[in-house]
Amino acid sequence: MSVGLDLTKSAIDARAGSLAIALRDALRQCSDFCDLLNNTQVIANDQALINMGYTGGEVTTLRAAFTDAKALRNVATAAQTVPSLNNFLFNLQKLMGTSV
Repeated sequence: MSVGLDLTKSAIDARAGSLAIALRDALRQCSDFCDLLNNTQVIANDQALINMGYTGGEVTTLRAAFTDAKALRNVATAAQTVPSLNNFLFNLQKLMGTSV
């Protein structure tokens, strides 16, 4: 009797493809969100976010996290290089709560 998912070539191929697509899409969505945060026609400035209920420190963390995520996408797609060591997840981890 078999329980759970079968470990087959087809299952591995499907999982690999799904993960590749999810990573591509997540990086694109993070980059797009960074662009939204920096679009002054939508979010005028830091004060606009503060008026929504964020503190100044939270605004800094939010912007830094998605700036790093956009930079990670740019490196992943060869749009830029990494000039020095960079933990692209450093600021994003601050948004993860207990899921670090």
